[in-house]
Amino acid sequence: MEEPLLRLGLPALALIDATSVGTLVIPLMLLVTGRGARSIAARTAGYLLVIGLFYWLLGLALLAGLLPLYEQAQQALAGPIGAVVLAAAGAALVIWSWAADPETIRKRGGDPEASGRRWAQRARAASGSWRLLAGLAVLAGAIEAASMIPYLAAMTILAETNTGLGRGALVLLGYCALMIAPGLVLAGIRALLGEGADRLLDRLERWAVRHASSAFSWAVGAIGVIVLVRTVPRVIGMLGG
Repeated sequence: MEEPLLRLGLPALALIDATSVGTLVIPLMLLVTGRGARSIAARTAGYLLVIGLFYWLLGLALLAGLLPLYEQAQQALAGPIGAVVLAAAGAALVIWSWAADPETIRKRGGDPEASGRRWAQRARAASGSWRLLAGLAVLAGAIEAASMIPYLAAMTILAETNTGLGRGALVLLGYCALMIAPGLVLAGIRALLGEGADRLLDRLERWAVRHASSAFSWAVGAIGVIVLVRTVPRVIGMLGG
């Protein structure tokens, strides 16, 4: 069970995380801001390396704390109460995904694209300074960390599979590299094609801002469904027994 989770589950979660505001939307905003294709690409790549490093260090800290905690909680999670708690957490994630859906937000009178516009303002303000870009990367990582459900699920998988801190650090490095890979590819396209990439990047940036909330909603819902699929049969079996 350990190897399939690591080989299939973690890359899938990393690619979902690669579509977040911090790892895709902001890089696209940076790529369509200012002049000088190579300097824009270099600054965007620098931003991505900082946010990747931030998530790697955060993952190490989480893993260092999760490993002993998970060992202590393993027996409780394997019991009836643990199964019910996990099932309830899965149901809560599904409900959260519905509440975070852009259409639901609009029906409540909210503006699902407001956050994207605020990030666009921050990206424009930081685009000309390496120091401000590094600060923007840390800010984006810190704000998004608590809501990065796929990332937190990946940390749980690493703890669950008893990967260990040493190997876990290497796995996390690959995870974070995969997270920022799409953004780096887009930065490379900007550097190679220059103004020839403007039309493509403008379209991608508008699409990413418009669908950022929807992507987050789907990711949360998918994790919730996976948790329910893994735990509800256990709860039913315990009730039947």
